[in-house]
Amino acid sequence: MSYQAARFSELLSHCRIAMDDGEDTIAVFHEDRCVGMWDRELEGHVDSAGDIFVDHDGYELKRPGGSSPQTFAMAVAKLQRAA
Repeated sequence: MSYQAARFSELLSHCRIAMDDGEDTIAVFHEDRCVGMWDRELEGHVDSAGDIFVDHDGYELKRPGGSSPQTFAMAVAKLQRAA
């Protein structure tokens, strides 16, 4: 899904809606350049009865100049292929 935002408040609103909808990746582009993305991260465990429990359901912010620029570039390339 794609949204346009002219103001920062619109950007935040669209990101919040996407997070509430459980989107796996939320990327922010400015003039065809990805300036950041949030990747959904789920952590959980299975108990002895075989039931699945989610311990953490949240998002990790990734930026082009972050700790792993190559991983970021690969994630952006994957998004662009899927679009």
